[in-house]
Amino acid sequence: MGVDLAAPAMLAALTVLAVPVIAHLTGYQEVRKVFFPTLRFLRASQQKVRRRTRLESLLLLLARMLALAALVLLFARPTLTWTASALAGADPSRPSVVLLDTSASMHARLGDGMVFDEARERARELIRTLSAGTPAAVIAFDRTTTVLGPGLTETHEQLVEALGDLQVGVRGTDLSAALGRARSLLRDEGIGAANIFVLTDGTGDLPAGLAETWPADVTVHYHDLLGRQISNRFPDEAKVESGSGRGEGLKVEATIRATGDLPKGSLPVTLTLSEGVEVVGDVTFEGRPEAKRTFSLALPPSGTLSATLTLPRDDLPIDDALSFTLAGETDLEVLLVSGDGGNHPRDDEVYYLSRALQPGAGSLSRVRPRVVSAEELRRIDGGRGDVVVLANVADPGPLAQELQAFVERGGGLLISVGPRVDPDRYNEVLGGLLPSLLTEVKTRGGATFERSPLGLAVPPLDRDAFRVFRTGGASVFASVRFGKVMGVEPRLQDGADVVLRYSDALPALLERKLGSGRVLLFTSSLDDDWTDLPLRSIYVPLVHQLVRSLSDSLLLDGAALVEAGGALPLPLPPDPRVAAWVVAPDGTEIQLETGAADAEGSVRFSDTRQVGHYKLFWAADRGSATGVLRTVFSVRVPLEESAARQLDRGDLLASVPGLVHHTGTRDAASNDEEAVVVRRSSLGPALLAMLALMLLGEGVLAGRRA
Repeated sequence: MGVDLAAPAMLAALTVLAVPVIAHLTGYQEVRKVFFPTLRFLRASQQKVRRRTRLESLLLLLARMLALAALVLLFARPTLTWTASALAGADPSRPSVVLLDTSASMHARLGDGMVFDEARERARELIRTLSAGTPAAVIAFDRTTTVLGPGLTETHEQLVEALGDLQVGVRGTDLSAALGRARSLLRDEGIGAANIFVLTDGTGDLPAGLAETWPADVTVHYHDLLGRQISNRFPDEAKVESGSGRGEGLKVEATIRATGDLPKGSLPVTLTLSEGVEVVGDVTFEGRPEAKRTFSLALPPSGTLSATLTLPRDDLPIDDALSFTLAGETDLEVLLVSGDGGNHPRDDEVYYLSRALQPGAGSLSRVRPRVVSAEELRRIDGGRGDVVVLANVADPGPLAQELQAFVERGGGLLISVGPRVDPDRYNEVLGGLLPSLLTEVKTRGGATFERSPLGLAVPPLDRDAFRVFRTGGASVFASVRFGKVMGVEPRLQDGADVVLRYSDALPALLERKLGSGRVLLFTSSLDDDWTDLPLRSIYVPLVHQLVRSLSDSLLLDGAALVEAGGALPLPLPPDPRVAAWVVAPDGTEIQLETGAADAEGSVRFSDTRQVGHYKLFWAADRGSATGVLRTVFSVRVPLEESAARQLDRGDLLASVPGLVHHTGTRDAASNDEEAVVVRRSSLGPALLAMLALMLLGEGVLAGRRA
């Protein structure tokens, strides 16, 4: 540390300091003493005043000398200089932009912390080494870029404060976008010559398209703070297989990958389910970068569960766990109560219905129909989520009480009519369930659908049961023909609504909410007695959607696994006044804009900045704060970050003209990361402050003496 003088000759003027000293020594006259006996009592007070006067005189002398010294030094223009450590390539007087990597691979361990912690500290030091008035900016980047604080600024403390609030993320790395953003920022501010510092772990993709267009006066200092290949093991995939028979359990095949140094010996893998089930197994790589392990669950879970594959902690802890959804026995069992067996299988009332719900072995349908006649059925078990279909049952009286209790505790009931249905008997025994009381059979086209003009109106595509027809098939409804339909009374029961109408506006499908369950009434047959609906292309998806809607399981299939930063469509409630939200892995609730649904009733969700399980909830009703779980999906670390491919130095130098590559950390084995810079600070402001203070003090002391 030292002091430099811009005009050292001015120090000769310090000789003026002798002036106040001479004035102090010669400015007092000897006072002639005259003794008065009557004033002898004032002698003690005189001595006290004299001591105080001498002290004030000395202070006044000091203030005048310091004021003159400050004035002389101001003309000499002194500058305080010292040396400080800085990031390699730092130039305190050159505009600088710091690109700080916040991608998932920056979670890599470095000493007792992360590479990100080291990078953020280096960024702080770099900003502090810049001279006052030097423009600087900080850009955080992963797959996106974010300019911190006020942008390119000379107020460095704001940038240091913004760095303190910055957190590492879990998305991929896009160095090209970051360099492009820094170049644009400098160009927009009219700065032609500058330094760009990239603080990263040395992994990612090479920047593309910069070799021909990069400015010659902009130097990129690329700092690979890790300086080595990451040794990482991570769960890459979880395949779930279920047995062909009910109750046969599940198999989860876990694929584990390794980069860098391959593990020697076995590596434990843990499968954890949200119900508390935990299974541990081992994998062995045997010299290959991939290993597999199969877990068998003897007792299959029900519904869709959150599951996690976990590995021991390694160089990159952020991807040691892979979250996914494990679909257990989500197959929906539907009880089909047939009212007319007939003499031939095709004459059975539920012949078309059962085959539409389950076309055969190997079918992808997750509905398992079970056919039984009304005479054979003795008891209806089940509750929430179960579905019963009454198809042209002549006398539902023996089942009426059980059906009532079944619906009230959460079951779904679909009633279809036909030639065996007596409206008066139905009104008598099922009047408490029906959405509207039945009246009489109405015929069209001579009671044959071949000659009938009666079809179906366009379905309400904003309802759950008809969403599937938004992408096609809605026009087919008008081509369906009905020779006979059952009329209903105009007055609907409490909680009832008309869901679908015929082309002449008569009710075709009615719904009623009762207790915790629902009832659907289809006012024609589900076979080909009264209609050609079973022969139409919409029949299979329609009956699937109807039974799925009754079981409230339309949205619980096919939960997704996406990479952090990705997006996926999420279904929204048909009624935009019903709230919907997503609960992130940390418990944060993210509200969805229910009025922004696309043609399929979905919205693209892209707030996937955390790794783990996400849950989609819909409000139970309008204005309700109670949420109903609709689906579960998971977010994982991008594969490119887990694989953590280290960039080749030669390729990197060729991709950006004038790039300077720095490797290593602040240990003894690395010496190019530390640089020494000379810091300068003018003493002018301090001297001005001292001059003003001394002049103020001189004025106060001179006033007291006067």
